[in-house]
Amino acid sequence: MNHSTPEIPAADRSTNSARVSRPLVNSEELSQIKRELLQAEVRLAKARATVTGTEVAIKVLNARMKALTK
Repeated sequence: MNHSTPEIPAADRSTNSARVSRPLVNSEELSQIKRELLQAEVRLAKARATVTGTEVAIKVLNARMKALTK
């Protein structure tokens, strides 16, 4: 049984020290980024809805055109 302190690999030590030395996050800046992300997600959802609506319109128009050209 080994009761010695486990050795932490150098890569883990540098990762942990990088986290500790990182400056604190400004909560106002974080809130602004979250708000901008939400707005971007809303714009993306609207764009996807527009694309879907346009695809449906194209299918309907193609079907009408085929029906008229028969």
